[in-house]
Amino acid sequence: MNLKEDCVNNSVMVVSCPLCFNHFSHYRSFEGLNTTPFGYGLDFRVVPKDCNRSSDVATCPHCLYTSMVQDFQHRVPGQVKDLVRSQDFAKIFNAQTEEEKSARSWPALLKLLKARGINPRDLGVLSLKASWSARELGALETEGELLERADAWLDDALRRGLTKGDPGMVIYLLGEINRRRGEFLRGREMLTFLGNNPRYRYPALLLTVLIEEEDSTPYWSHYSPDHMEQYSSRFKGLFPALRSIPPRKTDFAPDELREQSEQPDDDRQRF
Repeated sequence: MNLKEDCVNNSVMVVSCPLCFNHFSHYRSFEGLNTTPFGYGLDFRVVPKDCNRSSDVATCPHCLYTSMVQDFQHRVPGQVKDLVRSQDFAKIFNAQTEEEKSARSWPALLKLLKARGINPRDLGVLSLKASWSARELGALETEGELLERADAWLDDALRRGLTKGDPGMVIYLLGEINRRRGEFLRGREMLTFLGNNPRYRYPALLLTVLIEEEDSTPYWSHYSPDHMEQYSSRFKGLFPALRSIPPRKTDFAPDELREQSEQPDDDRQRF
């Protein structure tokens, strides 16, 4: 597809920075937006719908102001302007590799949203989603940083009761995020707070098994964590088929899960 065709399909857009009024071109991928999901991450990632999201955030190349693309037309508060113009903000974009540089817009965006006073629960969830994009880019250092921030913000939301009526989801995500970070003791401790919560009992059991194995790999499966028991007739005593998500993986096919799910039962048991 050439540039003209991209423009017709609204893939390439001209963005106007509300801070310095610089105009710049931004490529945004809409691939996956209307795709029927066929897989789910243990952290509630929808595959492939939640893939290729790196283009959802843009950074002005002139002043480094960063925002979700659809929010560039919004006014910039004074405290955010001051933050963008600070040396500390510019340091966010220091990176050794092109992959890491491409992912640094996400930590910058989160820093600006924090300055706006966004709920820590929302900051934690967005930081988790940002880690998916960092992994797709192969920016594993930034992925680790984003997971660490997600842990801190969700923990803050839980302690302050800012969970939007679903503390179980926050506790479960803290267990999964800390498993991913290799903080297995903390992950196990978080999962104990779920108790007998029926929505998260069985996915928490799966996470507990992975934690006991000290497995920090990101996985996806046929069933989202909150539906594993409800829709998987094979879940009790026989965990669902899982696939890992390696770095730089952006293309997913339904056959990847289908092939694994058709293996003999003995091959699908995790213990």
